[in-house]
Amino acid sequence: MTQRNLQPVQRERNWAVYILFFLAVIAGILAFVDAARYMGWLPIATFGELKFVLPDARWFAALMSALVGVIWFVVAKWLWDLNPSGWLFVVVIAVINLIFLFLSILGKTTFSDVLIPVIVNVLALILALLPSTKQAFIPPLPSKDAVQDAADRTAAARTASVAATADKVADKATDATATTGAAVADAADDTADAVTESAAAIAAAAEAVDAAPGVDLTQIEGVGPKIAEVLRAAGINSYAELAATSPEELHKILADAGISAKPDTWPSQAQLAAAGRWKDLEAIQAQLKGGRTA
Repeated sequence: MTQRNLQPVQRERNWAVYILFFLAVIAGILAFVDAARYMGWLPIATFGELKFVLPDARWFAALMSALVGVIWFVVAKWLWDLNPSGWLFVVVIAVINLIFLFLSILGKTTFSDVLIPVIVNVLALILALLPSTKQAFIPPLPSKDAVQDAADRTAAARTASVAATADKVADKATDATATTGAAVADAADDTADAVTESAAAIAAAAEAVDAAPGVDLTQIEGVGPKIAEVLRAAGINSYAELAATSPEELHKILADAGISAKPDTWPSQAQLAAAGRWKDLEAIQAQLKGGRTA
């Protein structure tokens, strides 16, 4: 489950993410336009003439502009995929640009000359730092109380299991010393049963951890943060509980909350997630859109 959480998780894009994506695409296109203008392929007079510091090295300026364009397109792909690297790149570049623009104002550049770049970078920085935008790229971690509660349940279950197993083994060993070989065999069988019970107790403890509030139900295709809250309010806090809920029951829960969705595939997805079969789940989700077959 840890490896699954380290991978980019499909989340809902808000309007700010779309704006940042289009700004990155436009920046990439403009960079390629600059590269063509350095080479003299697009002599657009309305944009002004571009000259490089070394007259015979226009190809180098064009190459650097093209490289910048590629970088912006990669950033646009990151933003579309809600990759945190794209969000971090926008924040860092906006801050660096604002610093250089401020330094240019301290020199001989007038504020009116840099007004548009200042507005663009400030807008990008504000959009990137909105709480809803940060949450789309950086999902909130489980609360400390939830993690501690899950750890306490696991520790208690394992302690009780080990103690019960030790008591049974000690009792059977004492009985075995006073019995025949057949009694010793019976004690061994009982000990095996005790070990089986211990394994079942540990499995129950694992289910208790899975039922902790920190389980991210939005890893199910079609389940967003709002729907996850509705499911938790209905008592569905784990993948196992979601897998045990029929699509009809889910339809009713969503309808009562005023939400229209298609939860027909959620139980089967949750069953794979509860079993830790993440690769199989990813293969199924690649064919889904909004929780249903694309």
